[in-house]
Amino acid sequence: MQSIGIYMPTRRESNWEKAEQLGFARDFLEHKLGVVQRSIKEPDESNSDLCVLAFDDLRQRTNLPLDQIQLLVVVTQHPEFKVPHAAAVVHNRLGLAKHCMTFDVSHGCAGFTHGVTIVTGVMETARLDHAVLITCDPYSDKVDPQNKDTALLFGDAATATYFTRTGPGYELVDSNFGTLPDSYRCLLFRDCLEMDGGAVFKHAVQEVPPSLGELLQRNGLAAGDVDLFLLHQGSKYLVEYVARKMRVPAEKAPFEAADYGNTVSSSIPLMLQKHVDAGVLDRIALSGFGVGFTWGNNLLQRTRPGT
Repeated sequence: MQSIGIYMPTRRESNWEKAEQLGFARDFLEHKLGVVQRSIKEPDESNSDLCVLAFDDLRQRTNLPLDQIQLLVVVTQHPEFKVPHAAAVVHNRLGLAKHCMTFDVSHGCAGFTHGVTIVTGVMETARLDHAVLITCDPYSDKVDPQNKDTALLFGDAATATYFTRTGPGYELVDSNFGTLPDSYRCLLFRDCLEMDGGAVFKHAVQEVPPSLGELLQRNGLAAGDVDLFLLHQGSKYLVEYVARKMRVPAEKAPFEAADYGNTVSSSIPLMLQKHVDAGVLDRIALSGFGVGFTWGNNLLQRTRPGT
């Protein structure tokens, strides 16, 4: 993992007035939910538009060999078409080579951690040198504005992560995953997103800390050996609660989504981007959790130039 491009719409919608309309106090908005405004895409911006804009930002950050990309994966729950897959549409818009493998991962909040593992595994098995993983799950136009569980939470964004087998960056050391039986009803999309917020919180705080702990233990690590924990930005209180259960100080498990909201599969790479660019931290743990109810954790290790 060598670089991450991002696209964040400049348009913002404040949560203050809407929170009052839905019966939430200012304290809840600031200290529990934590999202005071949400990033909102333009009505005419499509899924592939956001993907391309994130990819354009990636190209400005790195010497990406466009004609050498061998794998393009798009994590999205809402492609523009049922057929073809979103990655084929994005591939066409970017003008990538015909030898490039393309497919989608329909996952949601744990999509990036699953995608990192899938891309790394395919690259190793097929001996690929260059791959891009895009996340794009805009939900601003897919929630009921009167739904207390979802109306204040979701923002729009997209990210594009470049993987290469050589050079400086971060490599995947290990991953683990889980799916809780009889839990899929906690998040459903029919006419709009339906979320049982209490169930999602309960599942996350019960399943994520022991799963992350297991990942660290099998790699001979304690929480103190990890420089940074990037947890899915479900809410401020949720991030803080999971961190406390793992005895991780708040500064090592930040909540950064106050000004843009829960961006679903993009929430982790949005935070990770600046750390990949800086290349200072040695170990970073990632944890995504949500739809399914599923979760996925990655342990990343910084690589040195020439490795």
